[in-house]
Amino acid sequence: MSGLDKPRGVTVGLGVLSWKAPRTLAKTLQTYQEGGLLSLFDEQRILFQEVSADDRRVARHYGLESQGTERNIGIFGGVKTLLENIECDYVLLLENDCPLIEPRDEAIRQLSAALADAEELAVPVFRFRSLAHPGQDFATLSKFRRYFGDLVDAGGSGPSLMPRLRRLARPAKARRLKGIAAYATAHPEAVFPGVFQRTARGNLITSSPYINWTNQSVLVHRQWMLETILPYVEANPSSRLVNGFSDIEKELNRPWWRQQKFPIGLVPGLFTHERVDR
Repeated sequence: MSGLDKPRGVTVGLGVLSWKAPRTLAKTLQTYQEGGLLSLFDEQRILFQEVSADDRRVARHYGLESQGTERNIGIFGGVKTLLENIECDYVLLLENDCPLIEPRDEAIRQLSAALADAEELAVPVFRFRSLAHPGQDFATLSKFRRYFGDLVDAGGSGPSLMPRLRRLARPAKARRLKGIAAYATAHPEAVFPGVFQRTARGNLITSSPYINWTNQSVLVHRQWMLETILPYVEANPSSRLVNGFSDIEKELNRPWWRQQKFPIGLVPGLFTHERVDR
């Protein structure tokens, strides 16, 4: 396969956020270069916050267009800036610590299938963090097992009393964790048939009542983000900021997100999360 099999007229870009982590970024971009990822996109761009000379050198080494801000503008500001400057229908949003862990042919297959399903089924966001190897800082999976370990571990024969009690005590929390079943079992649609559907291309589709928003490795419909998601985040800031800025996740992982019933797609995943020394 020489490139993506995209729906007619559809364009797709790559946007990478980086802040004070040239070593981590270099390690990540090396996996993209070795896996032939960068050539699959119509546009590629890195946004550096508090940009340094080392940052610029890394971008030049990998032949990537970059822009930099002198000050930190946060995740919200960074994502907004990337989406305003990558003029594609869809953008794969990555961070400097999201290395590629699959070969080029698999990247082509998953991206092509996601783009086709996104267009045909009107799915505005696909998660591309690996279901099997999500990497560091994926605490949501352990939370899921606290509520549903009896259904997915050891063939569904694990200890059942405490998960059942937790589901009874906190049904709303249990409901919004169901989508994480995709990271715990190969066939989440069999565990929660009303929560997942499997597309003809093999992707999973759930919806926002059952799974949280994540900034980690997502393919997004650019217009949906700029016209629906980011305006909501800007108008509804969280009191819990990260380095003084909105991180999008805290603003979205509240009742509004769950009430919208946005379709959320999941592919097997191409990226993990792995940070090295800055």
